[in-house]
Amino acid sequence: MLIYEDLCPICGKDLSFEEIEKGICLTEKKKICEELGFEFESFFEKCVAPLREIQRMWAKRILRGESFSLVAPTGIGKTSFGLSMALFLATKGKKSYVIFPTSLLVKQAVSTLKLFAEKLKLDAGFNEIKNISIGFYYSEVKKDEFVENLRNFDIIITTSQFLAKNFEMLKDFRFHFIFVDDVDAVLKSSKNVDRILQVLAREEKGVLVVSTATAKVGRKAELFRKVLNFSIGSSQFYLRNIEDVIANGASLGEILTKLGKGGIIYARSIEECEKLYENLKDFRVGIVTSKDSKDFELFLKGEIDHLIGTAHHYGALVRGIDLPEKVRFAVFIGCPVHGIKVEDIDRVSPSMLKILAHLYRDDERIEKFIPKLRFVEKVSEELRKALKEVMTEKEVLVKDAVVRKGEIIFPDVRTYLQASGRTSRLTVSGLTKGASFVFESDEEILRAFIERAKIFDLSFKSFSEIDLERLRKEIDESREVRREVKLIKPALFIVESPTKAKQIARFFGKPGIRFIDSVPVYEVPTENYLLLITATLGHITDLVTNRGFHGVEGFTPIYTTIKRCKNCGTQFTESTCPKCKGNEFEDSR
Repeated sequence: MLIYEDLCPICGKDLSFEEIEKGICLTEKKKICEELGFEFESFFEKCVAPLREIQRMWAKRILRGESFSLVAPTGIGKTSFGLSMALFLATKGKKSYVIFPTSLLVKQAVSTLKLFAEKLKLDAGFNEIKNISIGFYYSEVKKDEFVENLRNFDIIITTSQFLAKNFEMLKDFRFHFIFVDDVDAVLKSSKNVDRILQVLAREEKGVLVVSTATAKVGRKAELFRKVLNFSIGSSQFYLRNIEDVIANGASLGEILTKLGKGGIIYARSIEECEKLYENLKDFRVGIVTSKDSKDFELFLKGEIDHLIGTAHHYGALVRGIDLPEKVRFAVFIGCPVHGIKVEDIDRVSPSMLKILAHLYRDDERIEKFIPKLRFVEKVSEELRKALKEVMTEKEVLVKDAVVRKGEIIFPDVRTYLQASGRTSRLTVSGLTKGASFVFESDEEILRAFIERAKIFDLSFKSFSEIDLERLRKEIDESREVRREVKLIKPALFIVESPTKAKQIARFFGKPGIRFIDSVPVYEVPTENYLLLITATLGHITDLVTNRGFHGVEGFTPIYTTIKRCKNCGTQFTESTCPKCKGNEFEDSR
């Protein structure tokens, strides 16, 4: 039992432990923390579903005019949230700019907004002027018509590539809300950060929200921190319900036949995609690339059963689709990888140079550079020359990579997670089930891929363990039956020291950071919570000195806020300074 003196937020009197437990002020019979509804909540429910706790927190931040990094696992509903917020703000006369990494996602966003507008009975025009005007552009849209109405659109939707190539058209615009659906793609061009900050209506408390699940952030993104008080983090957790299967020895035709429609087949190159297309014509397949997405439209209409695309980090079918009802399983013809050959050494980044140096650190020609890697730019030229020599001559045994003479192959598990994640998405009915099959003939690559996947808590079954008929039934049922799913929720974690807050946040991944009155708040997703970790910068309360015996009545301690006198610097808990009797003080309240 305890009492907090004069700290009840309802009546301003003592707050007892009983009141804290019940959440009720016993003096005025009112809830201490009552969640008040707000207009966007009902708006979102009509568009999508009731707001989840994490989405409610995001909405409140935006409506308060706070910019932030929206760090959450894939499949949590970030895109639907961003689109509905842009539409909501459009009804309030505020302009929004939504940026996607691929044309396919622009198309899907337009379809989603059409559905939202229909549900809300809004008079919305798409690339035409109506009560709410939504402009969108990708390669198949007539650019002249889009540009002609550009200034009249309430919401503009483009790819990050459009932003980079056509910034002259946008540079004089000022948007109240900018939503970047995949900040990784934006950061590929360092100038995009400057461009986004230029068109954000900062003088009118314009809000920038960047969404990411796997961002690798460069120095340019530090501008977000300097200008808008936040930095970008990334998630180590993935919301997925997927059977991961090593399918060596199985038949691709058998998988397509028994699992039915809705497969995405990933290959390592366009050439391999074209070969697969020729060999699988009997299965009604189509090819989708960044330059040609006609077959994607046929897939949406049900005229094609499966799609083929490349397994690259920015591939059109890796990040470019969000169709939980249609996409049911994935097949990888070869593990996603990225390789470095001797001839690439002159072009690799300083961070990759460090990785390569550590791989060959046992060679005396490389060993001497290890202590200097902190300042790798200064020894870059010599190190590159030494690496070329060593790579040409040596093979090295590494658990989670393949090091051969003249080449190093790194498993690309992040791309695998992004691509296979298309098969399992969070919907109103719950988390859909998907399946992912990997064919890999190179045993060394397969071994390294499985080893690297362990870092992400991925484990693979063999094909012999899978009953395809049963799996198909589970995949179908997950899209038909409404199920409860344990959703990530925000949780506040308070410690005393900012250093400790930073250390704890880093246990769970790379945290995003927001600054509130210059105090850092670290945000990092865990399996069940979005942790907001911050520090009090010292004690907040202490025992009172004017009640009971040194602040204890019977066995009940009585706490109140700590004050510091502005005149003499004395720290105390009473209502006036006991030393100089001054009434001007700082209060930890």
